[in-house]
Amino acid sequence: MNENFGVGAVMGTSFRVFARNFIPFVLIAGVLNAPIIVWTMSVFNDNFTGLSSSYTWGTRFLEMVINAFITATITYGVVKELQGQRASIGACIANGFKRMLPALGVALITGLAVGGAFILLIIPGIIVYCMLYVSVPVSVVEQPGVLASLRRSRELTAGHKGQVFGILLLIFIMTFGITMLLGNVIKLDTMSHIRTYLYAVLGVQIVFGAFGAVVAAVTYTSLRGDKEGTSANDLASVFE
Repeated sequence: MNENFGVGAVMGTSFRVFARNFIPFVLIAGVLNAPIIVWTMSVFNDNFTGLSSSYTWGTRFLEMVINAFITATITYGVVKELQGQRASIGACIANGFKRMLPALGVALITGLAVGGAFILLIIPGIIVYCMLYVSVPVSVVEQPGVLASLRRSRELTAGHKGQVFGILLLIFIMTFGITMLLGNVIKLDTMSHIRTYLYAVLGVQIVFGAFGAVVAAVTYTSLRGDKEGTSANDLASVFE
C-alpha cells in the first residue's frame, strides 16, 4: 500500500474492508463481547436502580481487554483482505489467540499512559492516544514485545498525529451521533424501554468495536506503506 497517508484514504479503505467482511467481523466482536452482554443482563434486571460505579468501572476494564482481543483478531483479517484474500472467522480467532497476551499487555500499558495523560490535561491525553494508536496492530504483526510495540507506534505516528486525531474524531462523531439518535428514538420512560436502549447501545458498541479494529489495522498498514513502502503481501507473510 504505497499511498500518501491521510484521513480520507484510511477511512475509505476501512469502510471498504469492513463492508466486505461485515458479518464475520461483527460476529467476532459479538462473541468476544459476550462477557459484557451477560454481565449487563445480570445487572440490569427488573429491580434496576441505576448504574453502579462497580458496573461502570468493571465494564470499562472489560471493554479494554476485549477491544485488545478484537483488534488482535481482526488485524489478521484486515491484512489478508488487503492482500486480496478472505480470512475465515476461525483463522482470525486462532491468530488472535496466538497474539493475545502481547496485545493485552500493550493495551493495558496504553490505557494507563493515556489515562494518566488525561488526568493532567485533555490535550496531552489526546496526543498520547494518537501516538500509541497503532501499538496493538504493531504487536500483532511485528511482535516486537510490549514496550517495543509502544515505541514503534510512536515512530510510525510521528508527523501524522493530526491525521490520526482526525480519524479518531470521525469514529467518535459517528458513535456518539448514533447513540444520541437511539436516545431520541427510544424514550427512557419505562423499564422495558431502558432495557431496549441498553441492548441497542451494546449492539452499536459491538459494530463500532469491530469497525474501530478495522480502522486501527488499516491505519497501521497505511503508515507502513507511507513511511516504508511496505505492501500488504509483506505484512501478510508474517502469518505464514
